[in-house]
Amino acid sequence: MLSAAAWAAANAQIVHPARGRIAFDPYWYQRDFLASYHEPRRIILKARQIGFSQVFALEALYAAITEPEQMILLVSRSQDLAVNLLRYCYLTYNNLHTAPALIKANESELGTANGSRIKSIPANRSTGRGFAANRIYLDEFAYAEYADDIYQSVVPAVSQGGSLTIGSTPNGAGNLFHRLYSEAGGFRRMRVPWYRCPAYNPIGADPALDDAQSRTAGEAGAWFASERPKYTAQQWAAEFECDFIGSGVAVFQPVDVERATVGAWGDRPPEAGHSYVTSVDIGRRQDATVINTFDTSIEPYQRVAHDRLERIPYPVIQEAIAARWRAYGGQLWIESNGVGDPVIENLAAPAQPFVTTARSKVQAIQRLQLLLERGRIKAVWTPQERRELLGYQWDDRDLVQDCVMSLAIGAARLDRPKPATPATSYSIRTW
Repeated sequence: MLSAAAWAAANAQIVHPARGRIAFDPYWYQRDFLASYHEPRRIILKARQIGFSQVFALEALYAAITEPEQMILLVSRSQDLAVNLLRYCYLTYNNLHTAPALIKANESELGTANGSRIKSIPANRSTGRGFAANRIYLDEFAYAEYADDIYQSVVPAVSQGGSLTIGSTPNGAGNLFHRLYSEAGGFRRMRVPWYRCPAYNPIGADPALDDAQSRTAGEAGAWFASERPKYTAQQWAAEFECDFIGSGVAVFQPVDVERATVGAWGDRPPEAGHSYVTSVDIGRRQDATVINTFDTSIEPYQRVAHDRLERIPYPVIQEAIAARWRAYGGQLWIESNGVGDPVIENLAAPAQPFVTTARSKVQAIQRLQLLLERGRIKAVWTPQERRELLGYQWDDRDLVQDCVMSLAIGAARLDRPKPATPATSYSIRTW
């Protein structure tokens, strides 16, 4: 019988993002992984998009076809990813010349006539309970909700001689994936950062090179030069570097926050010929309203006006925003967050709504991250701003974030073209 690596190389197909459906030509680390098929415990710390999800699915299909009565569980962090993981199995199954017939085939389960089943499901608190699997694969486990509950559920399922494979990009330190990888605890460990992947580092990914040589070659390459500037340090650490500490919860680094004050103008009146962007986070009841204005005429961008208004009536807030726009002109962006909508509607200035969704909020915060890391934004921080920036975390439900959000809304609009301003006359209105 062919080994898992030889079987995959002979039979598997993948969908390449640029080349479409092609035969599977495994990278060195994919061959190494498949060669470890009989290892009972494996844990992989990996960069994003280097082909491990596909190889998990291929190995699962190999097990289902070559070993009757296998019960195989694939666990992903979302329903869409779970569906896609099983799609990899179908892609290769349909290319096989000889294989047990399918007796069950849907987007969550593949069953073969030899009694084997592959079930692909999203992570949730009950995942793994009541499922006596021979082989279990936990994909992107550092990002799985209820990771501890899932792990407690699946370990007994493979305790009688089964196989457990865990793979993920890092998501900070201290979580279960970090502890399992750091402590090893009977796991065979693999680590594959971006510069070990031939797609990102065609020359330097050679396994004969040591880690430092591989990284040096990668950082001199075209892919690194093109892609690295697109990511914040935290994003790069999580997505590509296999760096637990760098991928952690601290969003803004103290060195970046302090560097922004070096050469900062502070408050400055409007100047002829300069262009400006004003961003506003409208407070709810006990929250503050924060108004920031940036001079976008030169780089680094300078914050030239700042106000934090606490427990102020909305008509007064409206007039403060309108007065700021009358003084500086330019773009005016206000968070459209329920409270912000009536302020925009009743404002004596041509405001643009910044529609806040989970996605747009993350993108705005990441834009602020990137500007601070690149030294492209300058400001004299107030004590409140410094506290908010240094204490900000992605899970911000219990955090004061008014200053951060106003800065982020402004950051999201810097470097962007000026939107068309409707031809409207504005008059002061109050509630």
